[in-house]
Parts: sequence; C-alpha cells; structure tokens
Amino acid sequence: MSPIKTISVQQLSACQDDAGFQLIDVRTPVEYREVHVVRAKNVPLSTLDPEVAIKDCCADEPVYVICQKGGRSQQACQMFVDAG
Repeated sequence: MSPIKTISVQQLSACQDDAGFQLIDVRTPVEYREVHVVRAKNVPLSTLDPEVAIKDCCADEPVYVICQKGGRSQQACQMFVDAG
C-alpha cells in the first residue's frame, strides 16, 4: 500500500477551517499568481527540496500538496516519501 493518500478538492475545502495542516502548491510561480488557495505556500516542483520544505512543517500535521491536475503533486509526494 502506498503511503501517499489523496483527497478530493471538496475534502480539502472542508479542511480549510482547520489550522492543523500545511498546504504546498507545486505549480510554477506564474500559475500560482494567477489563482491559488489563500493558505498555500508556493514551492515549484522544479525547485522542491523535500528535506528543506518539511522543516517548515510541524511533524504532527498533515502536509497536502496541490497542483493543477495532480501530476506534479504526485511527483512531489513521491519526493517526500523518498526523502523519508
């Protein structure tokens, strides 16, 4: 079983009132500037260093990774898994 779990946009939207999670948007800065989730931190996949990014997150909080269609966020999640 993969340690990577997915949730729907609706499930993420329902979490918005909960302050106990981190949200990383791995799209390009241009895409991020066009439209983004207010609390999302932009860390483009091309520059993502999972070991550095995870230091900004609390160990006991879930980390959600988003992009436009799911491909880049899946790659980013795998990078986090590979980094431990």
